[in-house]
Parts: sequence; structure tokens; C-alpha cells
Amino acid sequence: MWVNNRKIVVLENIRSAYNVWNVIRTADSLWWEVRITGYTPSPLDNPKVKKTSLWAEENVGLRQFDYTEDVIAECKNLNIHCISAEITPDATSLSDFSKEFSWDIAIVFWNEVEWVLPQTLAAVEKVVYIPMQWVKESMNIWQSTAIFMWELRNK
Repeated sequence: MWVNNRKIVVLENIRSAYNVWNVIRTADSLWWEVRITGYTPSPLDNPKVKKTSLWAEENVGLRQFDYTEDVIAECKNLNIHCISAEITPDATSLSDFSKEFSWDIAIVFWNEVEWVLPQTLAAVEKVVYIPMQWVKESMNIWQSTAIFMWELRNK
């Protein structure tokens, strides 16, 4: 299956190398690109992430940026829509968003403690969340990225 749309996962200030390599390997299996920003551990300079990514980083168009704003600016220049995975009062559910989605996209994912940076939220076009059924309002970053990538994989 060939996917025409460009799909990019942006990892903003992720703390855990474990989560990063899981996202990279998932992105490889679902044909997503990966961008790393801030202090997110990268297989480009972190031997632990390099070892556990099992060379998947070579297939996902991995690039590293200092700031998420730089990724967003590059995406906008390439007509790639930018959204953020986050819970805000005006956020759209992933199930509703997936019904309207049909274009190139970059999705910013967050640090589990600090969430998406305010300047990032101000720069994206839309905020999308995963509806939760019980008490917890969020889940692990790797789980969240996997759900988004799977839901939007064939669009």
C-alpha cells in the first residue's frame, strides 16, 4: 500500500529514551516520519536510543531540531498542516478529526509532565485529543502516538 500524504510525528521534549525508540519503531511500521525537538533523546546522538530503535530511525526520515517552532515553520512552508495532541477546552476528539482529515500532517506530541508548550499550541492549526473512558485523562506518550498513527494511517 502506498500512502500519498506525508505524515510526521513531532516529539517535543520527551524525557524517556524508551518512549522515543518505541515511537520510532511504530512510525517505521506505519510509514510515518519523525522529528525530534528540544531535549528529546535521539538515536542521532544517544547510543541507547540508537541500539533499541533497531535501525528504524533510518527509514522514518528522522530529523532533529532545537525548537518545535522550527519544525512547524518548515511544515507550513511545505503545506503540511500542523496539529497538536493535547487536551484543551477547544480540542477536537480524534474520532471526529479522523473523519475530516485527508491531507499532509504533522502532529506534535508532548512531554508527560509539562505537556505541549504554550507557544507550540499557539502555532498549530488544531488541537486533537484521544477520548478517555474512565478516570485517567491521558496515557503514555508512546501509546498516544501509536493510536494517532494507526487512526490516521490510510488517510
